[in-house]
Amino acid sequence: MSIPTAFIATYRLQLRGGVGLDEARGLLPWLGELGVSHLYLSPPFHAASGSTHGYDVIDPNTIDPALGGDAAFLALSEAAQAAGIGLVLDIVPNHMAFTPENPYLADIMRHGRGSQFARVFDIDWDKGPLHFPVLDGMVEDVFNAGQIAMGGSVQAPALSIYGLAYPLRATPLAQRLVEEGGLDAPTLAALLSEQWWSVGDWRETADAIVHRRFFNITSLIGVLQEDPGVFHLTHRWIVEQVRAGRIQGLRVDHIDGLARPGGYLERLREAVGGVPIWIEKIVKEHEDIPSHWPIEGMSGYEFMAPVSRLLTHAPGLAAMREAAAGAVPDDTAAEVRKVRAELLTEALAPELRRVNEAAMTALAVPRMQGGAVVEAVTRLALAWPVYRSYTADGLPLDPALAELREGGGLTGALLDLLATAGENEAARAFAARFEQLTGALTAKSEEDTVFFRAVSYLPFCEVGAEPDLSALDREAFARLMEARAERTPLALDALSTHDTKRSADARAAIVALSHFPDLAQHVYRAARDRARQAGLPERWGLYALQTALAMRGEPEAESRIADHMDKALREAKDISRHEAPDEEAEGAVTALCVALLGDLDSAAFWPHGAEPAYRAAFERIVLAQTALQLTAPGIPDIYQGTEGLAVALTDPDNRRPVDHGALAEGELSARKLSLTRRLLAERRADPELFARGSYQMAETNKGWTVTRAIGERQFSFEIERVA
Repeated sequence: MSIPTAFIATYRLQLRGGVGLDEARGLLPWLGELGVSHLYLSPPFHAASGSTHGYDVIDPNTIDPALGGDAAFLALSEAAQAAGIGLVLDIVPNHMAFTPENPYLADIMRHGRGSQFARVFDIDWDKGPLHFPVLDGMVEDVFNAGQIAMGGSVQAPALSIYGLAYPLRATPLAQRLVEEGGLDAPTLAALLSEQWWSVGDWRETADAIVHRRFFNITSLIGVLQEDPGVFHLTHRWIVEQVRAGRIQGLRVDHIDGLARPGGYLERLREAVGGVPIWIEKIVKEHEDIPSHWPIEGMSGYEFMAPVSRLLTHAPGLAAMREAAAGAVPDDTAAEVRKVRAELLTEALAPELRRVNEAAMTALAVPRMQGGAVVEAVTRLALAWPVYRSYTADGLPLDPALAELREGGGLTGALLDLLATAGENEAARAFAARFEQLTGALTAKSEEDTVFFRAVSYLPFCEVGAEPDLSALDREAFARLMEARAERTPLALDALSTHDTKRSADARAAIVALSHFPDLAQHVYRAARDRARQAGLPERWGLYALQTALAMRGEPEAESRIADHMDKALREAKDISRHEAPDEEAEGAVTALCVALLGDLDSAAFWPHGAEPAYRAAFERIVLAQTALQLTAPGIPDIYQGTEGLAVALTDPDNRRPVDHGALAEGELSARKLSLTRRLLAERRADPELFARGSYQMAETNKGWTVTRAIGERQFSFEIERVA
C-alpha cells in the first residue's frame, strides 16, 4: 500500500456542482505534481436531493450516488494509494437532513416512538408530533392547489407533498385512501391527525418544531451521538473504511453542536485508532480547546486571523476605522447583544424554549416561575463570552465565567447548575441544552449578522476573527506560532475554506488598502457619500467598496457581486432578510458595488499615481500569505484553486469549480503556484522538521525571515515586507 507516512499538506476539494469522485480521481496527478500528501474531501455521503454542499446527509453509511456511489469511492481510494496520496474525509456527526428522504427519519415518521431509530435524533417527543414547516400556506390551500396527494402502497402508504413522499402510518384510513382514493380536505385533516408528524406554513408554525436543529436551520435535525448505539449506527462505514486503510484522516464538522464533544471524540478515537482527527471549532482570542481532547488540533480558522493581522498596517487600520465612524456600530459588543436578544425571541425561540424547560426541571421550580427563569437564561446567554463551555462533558466551569453571576439570583443558580453538571443528571441536561444554544447564538449573532454590519475592515469580519481586532507586530505573531508549534504542531493551517466570507486573496486586496491610510480615508468617505446619495445606509457603501476592490478583474464579477450582495444584506438583517427579502435595496447595493468596480479602472480613483504602489502591495501580500502558511507550524490546508490566485466571496461563490489548467495563467497566479510548489517540496524533503521543529521569525532589511529548526537541521525562508 503506497500511502504517505507523513502529512505534508492537505488539499481541500469541494464535491458536487459537477465534481464527483471520478473527477477527484482525475485530479490526483495534479496533486502529486503540486506536492500535497493528502486529498481532503467535503462530505461524500448520501445527501438530500439537490444538495450543493453535502452537509445535509441522509445516510452516513453510503456514498452519494450523485457522486458516483461506493464503487467510485473505492476506485478513488485505490488510485490515491497508488499515487501515494492519502484521503481525509469531512464527517458530519451533529446533524442529518430533516427530510422524508432520510431513511431513519422516514421509519420514525411511520412508526413514531416505536421505530428502531427513535433514539437516533434529538426529538422532544412529549411536545407533540415531528413538525415539518414546509408549506407555502395553509394545509387546505396547498391541497387545493394540487400539491398534496395520496401515494405509496397499501403496505407503505405515503402522502405526496410538493412531489416528496411523506410516509404515513398504515392505518385503515390511509390504506383505504391508497386503494380507493377519495382524498378531500376534511379527509386530509383526519389523515394528518393520525400521524406521528405534522406539516404547516414555514412562516407561521416555527413554535411547533420539536427537534433540535442545526443553528436555526429547520431542515437539519440534531443527532444524539452521546448514545453509543447511535454512534455505532452512524459511523459504521467510516470505521470500516479507516480499518481497511482507505481513509487516512478525519475532519469533524461542527463539534460544538454535540451535547458531549469530549465524550464523542474519545469514542471516535477508540474506533479509528491513530488516524489523525481534526475538529471544526471556532475560538475567541485567548481561548483554547480542552487540552485532553484526543485530536491533532482544529481545522485552521484560528490560523487565518493572525496572518491577516500581521499583514495589516496598523496606521491604515486606524484610518479606515476613523473614516467609517458613524456608519458602523459604535460598540460591536453592544451590537452583538442586541442581535442576540432578537435571535432569542425570533429565529432561536424554539431552542431557548428547550433550554428554559431543562432549567426549570433542574431547578425544580413551578411553572408559574417560567418567565423569571427564561429571563435569567436570556441574560446569561446575552453575556456569554465564548462559543460554549463543556460542563455537560465533565469539564469544570471556567472561573472567569463566575463574573456573570450579577449578584446571584436565578443567574447564579444557572451558573451553579453548570458547575455541578458532572454530578447531577438534571443539571447535565440543562448544561447540554445551554451549551448547544450559546454556540449557535454566538455564530448567528456574530459571524452571520454583525460581521455584515461592523464592516469598517472586512478582513477581520471573518470566521475565526472579530471586527475589533488589532494589527499584530512581528514579535506577537512569532509568539503565537511558537505556541502553536508547542501545543498543536499537527493542527491544520487554513487561509481559505468553504466557510470563509472571503478567500485569502480577496482579503489581501483590502489588506493592501490599509498600507495607504490617506487613500483609504479618501475612498471610504467617497463610498459613504455614494451610498447616502443612493438612499442606502452608509455602511453599505463601505461594504460595496471593499467588495469591489476584492473583485476587480474577476470573471463574471457583476453577477457574482449580485449574488453575494443578496446574501450579505439578508445576513445583516437590517434592510433585508432571508425571510423577507428587499430586492430593491439589494439591487441598489449591487448597483453601487458595480459602479465602484468601474471606478477602480479610472485614474481619478487613484490620486498621485497610487495604483502601481497599491498593486505591488497586493501582490506582496498574496505571496506573503502563502509563505506564512507553508512555513508555519501545523499542516497547510490548501483550499481548491488557492495554489494559484483565487478570489472568492461567501458560499456558493467559494465553491465554484476550479479550472486547474488555468491556474498558471497570469503572472501573479503563476508566481503563487511556483512558490507553493517550492515550499511544499521543502516540507516533503524534511517532514519532521516542519512537523516538530521550532519556529522563529526575525526582522531583516527586506522583511522577515522564518526559521524552522530541529536538532542540527534547519530551514530558513525570507518573506518580503509589504511596505
